[in-house]
Amino acid sequence: MPKSSNDLEVSLVTAFCLLALAIVSKKILQVQLDVISLYGPVWIYIAYIITRDKQKEAKVCSNPLFWSAAIILVTLAILAIYAL
Repeated sequence: MPKSSNDLEVSLVTAFCLLALAIVSKKILQVQLDVISLYGPVWIYIAYIITRDKQKEAKVCSNPLFWSAAIILVTLAILAIYAL
């Protein structure tokens, strides 16, 4: 895949997780997330953007599936922490 479609895939996962995080936290859990937690998926996406050109040697970390999974796991972890 070209780099732009990899970026698009990871950014769409980030947008979906950000939206899901906001909706679930407000409507289902009824909690107010702090700024760091609310933008958790965005922080992982920023790490992806910063390191994407430096990852040519590491095949696992350059895979957009790895970053998408990391974003989903961070989102689920934030929801789990606030659900307790």
